[in-house]
Amino acid sequence: MNILLGGIPLGCDNIGDEAIIACVVRMLHESLPDVNLTVATADPMTGSLLGVNVVPPFGFLDVGFDGFSTVVRQHDAFVWAGATGLSDYPHIALTLLEMAQAENVPTFVWGVGMDDELNPVFFKVHGKKRLLLKCLGLVDWVERRRRSALAQRLKTVLPRCKGIWLRDPQSAEVLASMGVTNVGTTADTAILLRPAASSHPSEEQRPYSAAPSPVLGLCISAQRQVTDMEGVRELVKAVWSVGGKVLGIPMNPKTDRPLMEALEVPCITGTTPEAVLEAAAGCTVVLSSRLHLLILAANAGTPILGIARGSKLANWLANFNRSVLGSVTNCNWPQVTQQVLEAMKSSGDWEVVRAKAYAQLDARLDQSRREFIDKLRAVAPPAP
Repeated sequence: MNILLGGIPLGCDNIGDEAIIACVVRMLHESLPDVNLTVATADPMTGSLLGVNVVPPFGFLDVGFDGFSTVVRQHDAFVWAGATGLSDYPHIALTLLEMAQAENVPTFVWGVGMDDELNPVFFKVHGKKRLLLKCLGLVDWVERRRRSALAQRLKTVLPRCKGIWLRDPQSAEVLASMGVTNVGTTADTAILLRPAASSHPSEEQRPYSAAPSPVLGLCISAQRQVTDMEGVRELVKAVWSVGGKVLGIPMNPKTDRPLMEALEVPCITGTTPEAVLEAAAGCTVVLSSRLHLLILAANAGTPILGIARGSKLANWLANFNRSVLGSVTNCNWPQVTQQVLEAMKSSGDWEVVRAKAYAQLDARLDQSRREFIDKLRAVAPPAP
């Protein structure tokens, strides 16, 4: 069976996206041993790294959609897999789904999330146009029309899919508010990336330092950056003042690293999901405005704290009965600092809460994976 995976901008230095696709590939290889996978990515190394074929990232990086119909015709299914594609890049992924459906190729949506806020780049009015429309009192009207147009497209394209499983129940609720119901839920496939050893590393095993000092793992995203960077600087200084260390874990090495180096925070050099997992495992607590650092840190057993950049971080933390500490635009950094310092002293009931959360997440992923694989088998060509 030949399956094409795409729909999000892979190979573009987002370690979280790479973690998702690596885990989806692993899941499909394990469940369908004879499957032949192709990944749409900008990184040609993905082929040798994951044991897959690669094609260009159609719709992203000025690649356009030319040639996608020819490529998708060579496959038995097209799977739009992972990330927050329903709210971040819906026009691209929906176009790919439409083109695959026009070629009578069965389509699936797997593990995709949907924020309660659509990508402001595409769904908010900007610049001079916003100033003009504001004068006319039409900003809200135009933005509502954009959201309405997306909802109509979602209601047209998604019901044609053979199966849809969203990343979490909250994403399904947002999609239902736009008129698309009867979808399944799973868990973020990146939860499959677990440390080789189940125990949390000892101080001597920590990659950051052999010294018995508490370590804060930190990622501040350069995408929709924290407004009050001075508050972040004061947080870093407060950790240093109590003898703690701060380790930067940039989830986009090209954009996040310079931001954290400007805070005089040393950063890990690894750029793979495995390197992030190892670094997070060596931290006492992790604070991030990037979702997949929180997922990989929790996978490793490390307590997590989040700064919201949309609803997806809140949705993840809800699994652990925790809330975000604020948002990138509205955050009380003295309070955040206090909570970080407290977490560096004691993990509280984290281990118990984490074990309960992962029991539920693993069960949800296992059930949805069986459903997904069964539907893929149903559209597979008969054996020769």
